[in-house]
Amino acid sequence: MQINWTMLTYLVVIYFAVSGFSRGWWREAVTTVFLAVLVFLLQNPDLSQSIIDTINGWISTLWSYIPTGITSVVDNGLNNFFAVTTRSDAPFQLDATAPETWFFILIIFMVLAAIIGGIGFRYQPTGLGRLLGVGMGALNGYLVLSIAREYLDGRALPGGDVASASSEVSLVGGSSFGQAASSVNVQAVNLPNITLMDSAIPWIVIGVGGLFLFALINTRIRFLTSSEGRKIEAQRPPFYQ
Repeated sequence: MQINWTMLTYLVVIYFAVSGFSRGWWREAVTTVFLAVLVFLLQNPDLSQSIIDTINGWISTLWSYIPTGITSVVDNGLNNFFAVTTRSDAPFQLDATAPETWFFILIIFMVLAAIIGGIGFRYQPTGLGRLLGVGMGALNGYLVLSIAREYLDGRALPGGDVASASSEVSLVGGSSFGQAASSVNVQAVNLPNITLMDSAIPWIVIGVGGLFLFALINTRIRFLTSSEGRKIEAQRPPFYQ
């Protein structure tokens, strides 16, 4: 099975642009910051490995307090639904070299971005806010797909090698509606020659994420000084009403 990567890019970018139209620039900027963090981790695989090792340590500690009956259910669930094989005598551990680990982190980051962008946010974007949201949403769509490509290639992951111009991923699963194929091979074609991790592009994305983070804080949080002392107050970002 082949997927036209260029066509997929158009569809994802358009989807995120439409989402940006309804969400406005500020909420899209939250997503951009999270994506910039993922690009930073791709640019620093040793740091990524250290973070995963730390998370695995937390999992091991938590696992020791969970009853054996529950851990067995978790092991069976991981095996049946995600085709992840675990040892019965050891806790589940994340693999920093596996694309699946980082796809899971990408999903978590996108969910966190949506939650943070919606907490206490009751404003609607103005026309200019929507226009900026379209552009930033399109950027986020491009970043999501570009990061996904890097995960599939695996070249920027800890222990990864430089990949070829095409990507392949094998999915293994079953179906309760009948016997499914043991594997499904998906090959991406028409990939652009320039990727997210080439040259200075990742540092540009990281820099943009840093600027957006400053803008998010500066336009949403206000420090007030009164006779009772200083306090923090949420304010309406520009181009919202």
